[in-house]
Amino acid sequence: MREYNVYRSIIDKNIKKEFKDSDWCPSLMYYGTRQCKIDGLIAAAYLFCPEIIEIEGHIFIKEFCNFEEGEEIKFLNELKEQYNNKKDIEMSVNSWSIGEFFLGDIELMDNENVLTEFGKALVYFWKRRVEELFPNRNIIVEMGMELFGESGLSITLYEEKK
Repeated sequence: MREYNVYRSIIDKNIKKEFKDSDWCPSLMYYGTRQCKIDGLIAAAYLFCPEIIEIEGHIFIKEFCNFEEGEEIKFLNELKEQYNNKKDIEMSVNSWSIGEFFLGDIELMDNENVLTEFGKALVYFWKRRVEELFPNRNIIVEMGMELFGESGLSITLYEEKK
């Protein structure tokens, strides 16, 4: 006798019901490949597996850093002047409002279910990314409300000492 197992996605496939005019589409995967062009899907892969940088042991999502190449240490030193500890330094850069990823696209921004599903995907993939890069470090990726001063549902990444 064979066993049959289903290993569910991290995303609730029923979230498609929250999307406007999505009844034409039989599945969430099909919806994604039909609604998004390949360039958008490649950009989404970059979002879910972002460039990570480390400056003197501090971990940052590079996209959220605002410094010119060669000014990394100056950037970190300015953060050290503002914040008392490593966790706050990392959170000050790596905390981001989920809704701010979609400036200009307000149709689904009031839908908590949609934002939560997107946030769950970010947490999952960012966590896998930092675990791959830093297997012996305790890098936390979490989602919550108004993390480190962000508005609404937010995501952050920081190292917690073991």
